[in-house]
Amino acid sequence: MIVDGCVQRSYYVKDRKSYRFNTDEPYSHHHSIGNECHLGIWGWPFLFDGYFLNWTEFEELPTLDLDVIMVAIEKNPDKYNVDMLRKKYPNATIVSFIKEDYWINSSLEQRVNFFKSCDIITFPWNVQRDNNGISVLRDANGNVITYSVTSLGIDNLTELCGKQVHYIPQPHDVDFLYDRYFQQEKQIKILNYKAPEKSPGEDTESFVDYISKKYEIPTFQHVVKYSGPECKQWEQFLEGITSSLYCFNLDPVKTGGSMAVQCASLGILNIGGLQDSHEILFSETATNEWERLEEVFQKIHSEPKFRDDIISYAFNKARSHYSHESVSRRFLEVVN
Repeated sequence: MIVDGCVQRSYYVKDRKSYRFNTDEPYSHHHSIGNECHLGIWGWPFLFDGYFLNWTEFEELPTLDLDVIMVAIEKNPDKYNVDMLRKKYPNATIVSFIKEDYWINSSLEQRVNFFKSCDIITFPWNVQRDNNGISVLRDANGNVITYSVTSLGIDNLTELCGKQVHYIPQPHDVDFLYDRYFQQEKQIKILNYKAPEKSPGEDTESFVDYISKKYEIPTFQHVVKYSGPECKQWEQFLEGITSSLYCFNLDPVKTGGSMAVQCASLGILNIGGLQDSHEILFSETATNEWERLEEVFQKIHSEPKFRDDIISYAFNKARSHYSHESVSRRFLEVVN
């Protein structure tokens, strides 16, 4: 896996543990749990005992015997391109993936040309079509500030690129999260979830306040700020939420959404939101319409069996859809 710039350092995975590339020291970062479990895209090298290379660390990419390269070029399209990878690794199949929901350093044409230059195009969200296409944010003078791929579906991208686009979700080590953090005894309280970057139009706070007051349920927020390379941000976040029964997250943007997968792994009920992981794991509560959401929440809150059935289904579905084993099988079916 290669990206053209990020705070993570290059690493490789051996026996399901990550090590710094070239130094062989155990490697962890703010989106990992030690060197045993990495969040979202950072878990890809764990599927195949592979490598992650931060392209900006190398004047010349290292000589490796690679069969498949997953690449995201989103920050420096004028400096890095797929042709450079083909020259360095002529026997490798080049597979595109999406790291960021938004991009600001390339034009729409550059973005599409990147996808077209890869042998295989992948898309991490199970959204077939979005009628908004690609949204473009402009400043007061009409200049483009940022493009968004969050409003782009698989069919939209297929039409733009003229090539098949494969849905492959980001991998999550569901069993590791369950074994490490699951708590059987839950406290009846609401996690008022705050994403690192708030989505346009998201208003979880108002609904949490309404439900909390009406049903007399305590609420809390748990935000761990990034404080540098040694920060154990994800670990500290999980440790602070695992006892909660409910997580309210009314995110309106149709991306994949990692938080719902984490909730399913920990036995926490995710309430609200339109991300595709919400629909896949918690279909009963995958809406932001207050009336509908309150109706199903009332049933969940008052009927323990209904609640337990949803929790059990979400965990089993997370294992069958997002686990390392499931995603690796899906990936191999595509590349082979």
